[in-house]
Amino acid sequence: MKILPVLALAIAARFCIAADPTWNPDNAVKEAEQDIRSGHIKFYWAGSVGVRPVGVPIDVAKKYPRHDARVGCVTNDIPLRERQEEYAQRYNEKIYAYILQKH
Repeated sequence: MKILPVLALAIAARFCIAADPTWNPDNAVKEAEQDIRSGHIKFYWAGSVGVRPVGVPIDVAKKYPRHDARVGCVTNDIPLRERQEEYAQRYNEKIYAYILQKH
C-alpha cells in the first residue's frame, strides 16, 4: 500500500511538468490567444539582475500577473534562454496589442 502515495505523487509531478510552456517561440501567439479567450491575462518577465517584462511597458505589465520566462543570472543552456526570451516577447506583444485594442 505504500506504493499508492508514491505513484500518485509521480502522476501529479508529471502533470505539473507537462503544464510548463515548451518555449517554442512559434507557440507563443497561440498561448496568448488562448489566454485572451479564457480571460487569463499575464505577462512574461525575463532577465538576470534586471528582470523586466519583455516587449511591453513595465507600468502596464505590473497591473497583471507575472510569469517568469528567463529569470536568473546563471545559466548553462544559452539557446534555451534565448528561446524563452523570444517566446516571452511574442506572447507579451500579442497580449499588449489586445489590451491596447480593448481600452
